[in-house]
Amino acid sequence: MNNLLHHICGLTVVLLVWMVSSATAQTPPAPPSAAQAATPPSAGQPEERLAPAELDTIIVTASKLEESVSQTANAVTVLSQEEIVQRQTTDVFEQLREVPGMTFVSSGGRGGVTSLFTRGGESDHNLILIDGVKVNQAGGAFNFNDLTTLGVGRIEVVRGPQSALYGSDAMSSVIQLLTPRGQGPARVALGFRMGNPDTFEERAGVSGGTSLYGYNLAIGRVDSEGLLSINNDFSNTTLAARFDLDPHDTLHLMTTVRYIDSRFHFPTSSGDRIDRRDNMLDPRAYTDSRRLILGPRAVYQPAAWWRHSLQLGLLYDWQTYRDPQDEGIDFEAYVSRDRQYRVSADYSSDFFLPVLHDISPVFTLGGSVESEHYDQKTTFGGLVASRNAQSFYSQLRLAWRDTLFVTSGFRVDDAFTYGTHVNPRASAAFVLPGLNTKLRGGYSRGLKAASFYENFSDSAFSRGDPNLKPEESKSWELGVDQPLNLAGLDATLSLTWFSSTHKNLIAYTFTEAPAPTFLNVERTRSRGLEAGARASLPYGFSARGSYTYLETTVLDGPASGAYAKGGPLIRRPKHVGSLTLNYAGARLNANFHLYLKGNVSEYSFASGGSVLHDGYERADIALSWLLFEERWGMRALTLEGKVKNLFDADYQEIVNFSSAETTFMTGFRAEF
Repeated sequence: MNNLLHHICGLTVVLLVWMVSSATAQTPPAPPSAAQAATPPSAGQPEERLAPAELDTIIVTASKLEESVSQTANAVTVLSQEEIVQRQTTDVFEQLREVPGMTFVSSGGRGGVTSLFTRGGESDHNLILIDGVKVNQAGGAFNFNDLTTLGVGRIEVVRGPQSALYGSDAMSSVIQLLTPRGQGPARVALGFRMGNPDTFEERAGVSGGTSLYGYNLAIGRVDSEGLLSINNDFSNTTLAARFDLDPHDTLHLMTTVRYIDSRFHFPTSSGDRIDRRDNMLDPRAYTDSRRLILGPRAVYQPAAWWRHSLQLGLLYDWQTYRDPQDEGIDFEAYVSRDRQYRVSADYSSDFFLPVLHDISPVFTLGGSVESEHYDQKTTFGGLVASRNAQSFYSQLRLAWRDTLFVTSGFRVDDAFTYGTHVNPRASAAFVLPGLNTKLRGGYSRGLKAASFYENFSDSAFSRGDPNLKPEESKSWELGVDQPLNLAGLDATLSLTWFSSTHKNLIAYTFTEAPAPTFLNVERTRSRGLEAGARASLPYGFSARGSYTYLETTVLDGPASGAYAKGGPLIRRPKHVGSLTLNYAGARLNANFHLYLKGNVSEYSFASGGSVLHDGYERADIALSWLLFEERWGMRALTLEGKVKNLFDADYQEIVNFSSAETTFMTGFRAEF
């Protein structure tokens, strides 16, 4: 590995010399900027008929460059705004269930803690970006419970470790939500839906723009009574906005803002099926969550061969947990207030070098800095801590005759808590002439820093270790993508094999003070296959599906707990699949979605180990009818209706936590 790094560093120096000496010898065409790339409308904008994501879709997350899906060597999935509208999806995680390799678990009804496990990794191994801004909590944790599709024009998912570009937290995947630029005359969209259990959803948006500026603003509200009769309400207000300014052909300025304010009342932490039986549901416990995400960005391209990008980011996260004392249920009242923020800056310089022997090279140099602060106050004490990190990264992308595409690079991260680490990656894709079959493969490494609590906690219950190593992963993958065009059938099939190992995983251990309770003691392995398919069929029909087979093994772990050496990882099913069928007519759109999850290992406190938990199948159906267009001052009025859990499946995503029975939603979407 050291020899590989030496070769990469040497190649970097050679390319710098080549760049300076030959940049003016030949001027290649300027690539499309992020502002120029076509983007679909947001959920706050009127619906437009967009083509489903296919191999010619342009993405930016895989390499931070605009590239076609047909040319990337990564396992990627793109979810369009049209697909979100067809399924009438409000919660982002419900749409992401279609992505191969991903499994979500939620503790109970709407608003409960919702976690993602990708390719056998931990739930804090997924980097979440909103318009380039990292929104994970320090240490990688992210709760999907209040993240909605409001203002989302496209979701890009890159599976596998991506720390060579993105640093900490990109251990298993990178998920980026992109807000589109407002274009054209001012447009207004209003939406309203209602259903059981006492659920209401409202949305409003306005967008527009010219070649000089663009604006896109949307606001949404969700209220739901919850599936339990005691203390299970959920509410969420989200504001999403994007503003663009292009004062010159060479300069693009953009700012995105997202603010989320939610409250979730939960009567149980151990499972309602236990607490209901024992009359122990808590009537007053709740959590308030607020997040502010701000992402100014500037792109300056003084020459066709040279582009500068500067991405700034601010994440401000407030969490308040209150549990007043209730006789017979609580030992005493408890309050916890957590406040954390992250300020970051990422600069990159892209060099679009001259074509040589039909090889088109793009060379990227970049660096980033971030500062994180954490302030916790609880009934029993608190914690205040700060830390920072800085990095340098480099990437080379080579394209030969639209046939061979090679990407390599590395990133050096230097952090206050875990020191200096290098993460390389290399990937390649080859398109077979005539067949258009794309063969791809790659190797990558990832890392994740400890959380503030794991580093610095000091209480009667736990003691952190400021010298914890970062969690690390190594992954290989091989894949094939095959487009098909036969007699009205336009389809894309994909298959990916992957193998990943994770080491230095941090676990809570039972030790006596003053020894730390958080230690790097776990090591795991995951292997599997991911299959995906998309097809545009005759007569307005389309289909997409995914299937994942996953094997996980605990290679090493603590003597007790959920990680039994030689056993499988909990909450990672061997089999997960989904199928979506859609019909798009002149007025009617009908969408049927089926999600299947196999049996899975779950931890049981009663037995002190893992138990086999039943899987389930859940079906949803969504219908919309265009009532009219261009009438009474409205551009369009559409009637919507959705049924979730169509066949009333009785299932638990987490042992002893109930899931919702059949729910109905109906409403309208108006465009002005």
